[in-house]
Amino acid sequence: MLKHTLYTILLSILFFGCSASKQNVLSSDKKPTYTSKYVSQSGYYFALVEKNNNIWKIVDIKDMPIEKREKANQEILRISETYSEVRPYFEETNIKYNLSKFTCNNFNSKNNYTPCTSTLSSPLPDKNIFGFINFNSTSPKYKFIDEKLINNAVKETNLFNAIESKKNIFEYEESERSFNQASTAEEFNTFIEKYSYLKNAEQLVALAVQNRDVLLEKMRVEEEKKRAEEERLAKIHEQRTQIREKQLEKETSELEKMEQRAMQNFTKNIKKFRQTLKNGVDTNCGTIIEMKDSSVKVHYPVKNHGTEHWIDSNKIFPKGHGCRFVNGNYIAPATF
Repeated sequence: MLKHTLYTILLSILFFGCSASKQNVLSSDKKPTYTSKYVSQSGYYFALVEKNNNIWKIVDIKDMPIEKREKANQEILRISETYSEVRPYFEETNIKYNLSKFTCNNFNSKNNYTPCTSTLSSPLPDKNIFGFINFNSTSPKYKFIDEKLINNAVKETNLFNAIESKKNIFEYEESERSFNQASTAEEFNTFIEKYSYLKNAEQLVALAVQNRDVLLEKMRVEEEKKRAEEERLAKIHEQRTQIREKQLEKETSELEKMEQRAMQNFTKNIKKFRQTLKNGVDTNCGTIIEMKDSSVKVHYPVKNHGTEHWIDSNKIFPKGHGCRFVNGNYIAPATF
């Protein structure tokens, strides 16, 4: 019982240390000098490192996940933007997690990149260190992520400074994508404002300035054409309005002249008619049956007022103008 208790205590100490390692997987105490304004869109940087003859070297650094390693002696590290956290970037598998220990049974794939196949993980005891307890070959194999191994890889490769150096490439690639996506003067101007400080992008910035100015000039020319066209259409509209006004004025004048001629003809015809009055002439109120001084007697039946009536000859009209009596009194037709 005492032997088993001692083993349990030792295993607990190892697990506790592993738990602390998992929660604080990092890190070199020395942070790099930040030389770039670039910020990874994924929030992380990913490094493919390789160990040969106990020497770590960097194979590749990306700002997006590296999903696969090519060799068994390679590791994929995920580094936070502030370099405060460095962890292996393992593949998704069916590995069972228990705090900081990983169960590595025979059924776990040896081809996948996992804590069980990583050289950055260390084994937990699978047999009695003191010879108290023996585990058979089918017992679970446990591993934990070893912070010291990660720190060694980080320091040997000078990983943080390597990332800072690679940021210039990331930033240039980002600026190149941004340049290729720009199509308007406003977008090119935004590109210029964002990347004018970047030395690697000097040529792109110069091209962006050129493209922006060309587009601005094109916009200016198009605006001038548009303004000229608007002025041309406005002038045409004004001319047409003036023509319509003159035409309307002419038509109005012609109508007035026609009305004047009509009035003159009407007055002339009425005057001529009244100058030729005599017995037997048909008027607006019937036939003249008698004339006396400036009056004429006409035959025109009016209810309750007889059939003969005297009318002032200056108020008599030709036939067809209408005849009206009110209370036996003649009402002459309206004139102009």
